[in-house]
Amino acid sequence: MEVKLHAYVEVNTAIMEFIIKAIIGGLIIATVSTVSEKNPTLGAFILGIPLASFVSLIFMHYAGVDIQAFKTLSYQTIYFVLISLLFFPIFAQLLPYYGFWWSATAGVFVSGSLMLMLAKFIN
Repeated sequence: MEVKLHAYVEVNTAIMEFIIKAIIGGLIIATVSTVSEKNPTLGAFILGIPLASFVSLIFMHYAGVDIQAFKTLSYQTIYFVLISLLFFPIFAQLLPYYGFWWSATAGVFVSGSLMLMLAKFIN
């Protein structure tokens, strides 16, 4: 009986942790999209702050992740963020000519492809 109760508590804790992470992420997205409607610069500033990364690091700390995992995550995040930044100039340059969806798709395709190549190189 104790084993089942312990497993039940672990599952509920994991679900609750996931829900909290989803709420925090949703609040960040909602804030950026709402603020950007009136002040795109402020929206970009908020988006530029690595809030999601910081919150993830906090959760990892409380989960007991070892220092090497933090180091690996930190360095590899730099690489992936640099590549993902290519999305924005591609999107901005194509937007007047091809519209939102084609421009976004092209930006995601190019930056996503390069990120996949980096992931293969790192591993």
